[in-house]
Amino acid sequence: MKDYSKLLKEGKFYAVPIDKILSFLKSRKTGLYEKEADFRLKKFGYNELKKKKHDSALKIFLSQFSNFLVILLIFAAFISLFLGEILDSIAIFAILFLTAILGFIQDYKAEKAMEALEKMSSPYAKVLRNNIIVKIPSKNIVVGDIVFLEAGDIVPADGRIIEAHNFKVNEANLTGESNDVKKNSDVLKKINVPISEQKNMVFASTIVTYGKAFVVVTSTAMNTEIGKIANTIQEQKETKTPLQVKFDIMGKQISFLALFVIFLVFVISLYNAPSNISIEQYFIDMLILSLSLAVAAVPSSLPPIITISLSLGAKALASKKMLIKKLPAAESLGSVTFICTDKTGTLTKNQMTVKKIFFDNKVISVSGSGYDIDGDFFLEKEFDKKNKKFKKVNKKFNNEKLELLLRISYLNNNSKVVKDKNSYSVIGDPTEGALKVLSYKSFFKKNYFDENFVFIEELPFDSDRKRMSVIYDNLKNNFREVYVKGAPDLLLERCNKILDNGKVRKLTVEDKKRILKVNEEFASNALRVLGFAYKPLEKINEINKSKKECKNKNKENFDVEKIENNLIFVGLTGMYDPPREEVKKAIMETKNAGIKVMIITGDHALTTKAVAKEIGLYNKGDKILLGEELDSFSDDELLNFIEDIKIIARALPIQKLRVVKLLQKKGHIVAMTGDGVNDAPALKKADIGIAVGSGTDIAKEVSKAVLEDDNFATIVNAISYGRNMYDKIINSTRYLLACNSGEILTIFTAIILKYSIIPLLPIQILLMNLITDGLPALALGVEPEDKDVMNRPPRDPKENPITKKTLFMILMFGVVMASGTLFLFHKYLPLGDTYARTVAYTTLVMFEMFAVFGVRSIKPFRKLNPFSNIWLFLAVVFSIILQLFIVYNPFLQTIFHTTALTVYDWLNIILISSFGFFGMELGKFFINDEKYKK
Repeated sequence: MKDYSKLLKEGKFYAVPIDKILSFLKSRKTGLYEKEADFRLKKFGYNELKKKKHDSALKIFLSQFSNFLVILLIFAAFISLFLGEILDSIAIFAILFLTAILGFIQDYKAEKAMEALEKMSSPYAKVLRNNIIVKIPSKNIVVGDIVFLEAGDIVPADGRIIEAHNFKVNEANLTGESNDVKKNSDVLKKINVPISEQKNMVFASTIVTYGKAFVVVTSTAMNTEIGKIANTIQEQKETKTPLQVKFDIMGKQISFLALFVIFLVFVISLYNAPSNISIEQYFIDMLILSLSLAVAAVPSSLPPIITISLSLGAKALASKKMLIKKLPAAESLGSVTFICTDKTGTLTKNQMTVKKIFFDNKVISVSGSGYDIDGDFFLEKEFDKKNKKFKKVNKKFNNEKLELLLRISYLNNNSKVVKDKNSYSVIGDPTEGALKVLSYKSFFKKNYFDENFVFIEELPFDSDRKRMSVIYDNLKNNFREVYVKGAPDLLLERCNKILDNGKVRKLTVEDKKRILKVNEEFASNALRVLGFAYKPLEKINEINKSKKECKNKNKENFDVEKIENNLIFVGLTGMYDPPREEVKKAIMETKNAGIKVMIITGDHALTTKAVAKEIGLYNKGDKILLGEELDSFSDDELLNFIEDIKIIARALPIQKLRVVKLLQKKGHIVAMTGDGVNDAPALKKADIGIAVGSGTDIAKEVSKAVLEDDNFATIVNAISYGRNMYDKIINSTRYLLACNSGEILTIFTAIILKYSIIPLLPIQILLMNLITDGLPALALGVEPEDKDVMNRPPRDPKENPITKKTLFMILMFGVVMASGTLFLFHKYLPLGDTYARTVAYTTLVMFEMFAVFGVRSIKPFRKLNPFSNIWLFLAVVFSIILQLFIVYNPFLQTIFHTTALTVYDWLNIILISSFGFFGMELGKFFINDEKYKK
């Protein structure tokens, strides 16, 4: 005899009965109370594996000094300090410290944004708390929780199965076995059983592929089987987005070019060394100047600006109901060229109402709207067997005759209709909710079905069969029966009999044609059609006639193929699911933006066509394919017209993957929506896999984004935001590189022209870098969105962020900036070195202040209101005020070697530096393609 106490302590739950496990875990089948769960969570911690710790604030700050050039500059400043340049050296240290603080703020914000992104994308699980199923973050699950699992869920913790219905799990990531494992609640006789043979247990991180189950949690976090081996799994490094990779490469190339020019500056300046200063002192001065220029020229702030832009963009998209799980999605959204979308719930509201019934050769209309249970049944038309056609009738219909169809609607159903004040809503699938509402509108009340029929088993819906079956014991006729609902055309293939005038007879070819014709008529009126069938299985024993005894009866293994064969056809229902009001506008936006849309649905072609017409997606002559037709074409044949297909109806999930591959082969950037287990391969393959919020865990796991409101318009809004986000990154990059090129060319040209002094001192260069690479560049990231961003074609994702034309424009801007600065420097040089340097330094700063206002939009002269981005305005005002202090404050004059300027000087500076604004704006005419001039 087993020692259950010992087995429980050893964690061998598979060998112990459920009642003893629940007692040991101090739990119950109705679930824990909230207070119990909260107490256990505080005591034992979150249900999550140990993760790599994020860098501390101190580490992020110290990393600002890890740059090789910064280290060299600090070293050179120390040498200068020992040579007697005390004030200048201290000032350099102070500015480097301030620069480090700014860099720390940028990096810290990027780190926190990434942490927020991780929190937003954390998974959820369904648990029983006080006999009510609630959805909670998976990390809040505790030992003793009763978890409800269904197809598509990722198992959140290790657990023992309490109750299972055709339950299958894929444990490949734990055991390596690729085949699904069928699970049950039976106690195992053996005491020592390997994981792969524990048929009554589920394990964290495995995937439910079929059926449903209730499970009591036995282990969480690092105590799970996956947790035990977590330390041996090498943690995956965070991958950079394609944009980050491109900018890294570009940054290195620009840095190399800048350093080469600065090296020339250093060498040439030494060659032109004046004779009135010691060579040692001049060498140190030029070294500090060159290193200061190098620190300013290398675009070190670009990486954090990109990360912050993408991360904060992801956060903003989350507020718009588009949850970005992986940063590449935030970047790729702006380049989407093709959207493959489902119909139900994405283009439509997913608020079903049964409007038509076909039963016993009669078409019956049902009144009422939404989920309101008030409604009447009217006989609309009836089939005349003599004339072999339908004749119109308009009278109230006795719905008692619909008992069998209503029975299937009610029993083959996992939804609940609940009343909230004066309105009704549905918990569960909206289609099933509509069917349950239909039964509530009838003569038969809820207790009629609950008292006369006892649930035995469920054969869940899957996208291949396109049907769902339930098995009940009928206490009225003492028969066990199967009730089936599903796609009418596919369901008819499984039927060989029909219910006609209360009697069962053979299903004829004429019957099938008539049913399919009604199906098409319903579908062409934008109704979603379901077929209903049933079959008696066997006589139940008299001893099992009571409800209690039926429930205690051992569950049997039912073969789907046998159960769902030779069925008796009962009827059809037609449900109306209105399109979302905002979708029509969104479809128009995609057309203007050069984005194509294809509907891929399991629904009927005519239903989908009617909806597509209503939202402006389908026009006469557009191509529609059925899933089976798609399979009849080879890949080469499909490539010729795949872009022209508007609708693929009766599609299988595996066909979505094929469509994605073919569209990508044609060069498209594909966004694909999906919700089911079988959608996962297509979602993973798509450039932007978008799982709908109501979808399965596995669909969300492999996707790059989650559509929380299931709304197509949200996808279009996210694409618009993605385009704007990319524009902001490009604008910041152009600004930083253009200003840096101006600084380098100013120094380089002055040395080439053999001026007696250098126009800028190291400390001035470092402070300018702090001003321009700081607040204004960051403020560009919160620039308001361009409203017409969806009036241009998508960008080419293969295109470099900084094209040759853009690079040429940056260099030309640098030439203008350097020319204007040196013009004034030369003009004021006779008034003294300090005066000329002050003018040159102030001119460069003002060039950059004007330039930042000229780089706010991709299009020329589009944003002229300086107050539309208040943060940018404040950043510029702050920078100018700081410059005024440097020019006029006696203490700062001493540190930065400046002198007071006159009003006339400022007029000259503003006149010349205003070319910064016009240079940026006019440069857009040169770099922008025709697509931006639309």
